[in-house]
Amino acid sequence: MTELERAAAFEELIRDRCAERVVDTRFGPALFNDTFARIWNLNVVRAEHPGDASAQEIAAEVECVQAGLGHRRVILPPGAEELENGFRELGWEADHFLFMVYRGGGEPAETTHVEEVAPERLHPLREEIVREWQTDADPATVEEIIAADTLMWKAANSRIFGIVEDGEVVSSAQLYSAERTAQVEEVATLPSHRGRGHAKAVVTKAVEEALAGDHDFLFLVADGDAWPKALYTRLGFEEVGSGFAFQRR
Repeated sequence: MTELERAAAFEELIRDRCAERVVDTRFGPALFNDTFARIWNLNVVRAEHPGDASAQEIAAEVECVQAGLGHRRVILPPGAEELENGFRELGWEADHFLFMVYRGGGEPAETTHVEEVAPERLHPLREEIVREWQTDADPATVEEIIAADTLMWKAANSRIFGIVEDGEVVSSAQLYSAERTAQVEEVATLPSHRGRGHAKAVVTKAVEEALAGDHDFLFLVADGDAWPKALYTRLGFEEVGSGFAFQRR
């Protein structure tokens, strides 16, 4: 198994743990969480074995199996460039995920002010981040997204490392783990506290804790089209490949 495959498999393991039911399709399992049916990340078709099928054929299968949902979403296997282009031609929106494996030798960061925090203390931070990300979300939608996030954290045995100022968590990163694999995830800083090196500190703390544990593989997933990947490179992470998911609202 390559590093890219190992990282992708870990992500899918966490998703599997959140599934309430699974439906087989021609191209791979369709995962459903009916409690959070509007959450894209928990209700997906994983096209594990597309074979020679076209994007149009896979899209038709997704349309059929996800007919009861308000969205359509499919995860493609790494390296499926022809399918990626096909879904773009069909007008589906792309999420580009960049898998980065920790190699060490990154910039040092001061972490003495970073502390481990309980999940419930993250609610104000997550609420502001979700509202920044989805500006049109109503209060009920925001709470549903946060509740679904919490489900994922539990499934991933998450530990949360944060910077606290005046009793408020202003920046945080999480460390997911299963057996000897660990993932740094959910890096977020309040807009009013950005530009102070907080993200660098919390990510470094999560890395330190992963290395101190019984892990022999540490990675993170960055937005392939956004700037944080440059920060992660400076902190000792190296790109090993990309993944794509496509969705239609």
